[in-house]
Amino acid sequence: MNLPFRDAVAAALPSEERLRNKLELLPFTEWTELALVFSASLPEVDAVLAVPGAEGFAEALAASRGIPVLNASSLEGAQAGQDILLVTRDLTDGLNELRMLLQAEHHCLNVRAVASAIERTNDLGRVRLELQRLLVLSAVRLAGTPEGLVFERRVPQSWPQAS
Repeated sequence: MNLPFRDAVAAALPSEERLRNKLELLPFTEWTELALVFSASLPEVDAVLAVPGAEGFAEALAASRGIPVLNASSLEGAQAGQDILLVTRDLTDGLNELRMLLQAEHHCLNVRAVASAIERTNDLGRVRLELQRLLVLSAVRLAGTPEGLVFERRVPQSWPQAS
């Protein structure tokens, strides 16, 4: 588990806006520490593709593996048949991730897994991605409550742990 990242998230709760601001201002060193936790549990991939907003996390993951980060707008540098990791900062409904998945598949890339710094368990992101037969790993799972965001307490055994 990456305690500095979890502590940073905890300091922002229960406010969604504070959490978003905290993630935007998170130093690269903390993304790097989180990436090292993920690196051990991810499948072998040739490159990393970031959902817009997750560039810092994607760069840290790529650096931990010694692989390139693909440009999300053009997929410049991608080679057909490459296995890639899709990286997102905040997995909610999964629609942005599905758009990136379709874009990658249009360029004949194979998305092997999705790495998410934050996962919202009230939303359908995990389900939508797992229906595409993707491995979904998240560092921190948050649940939305009437009082705001809280750490998820329900942990089904089917959820793989990245941290």
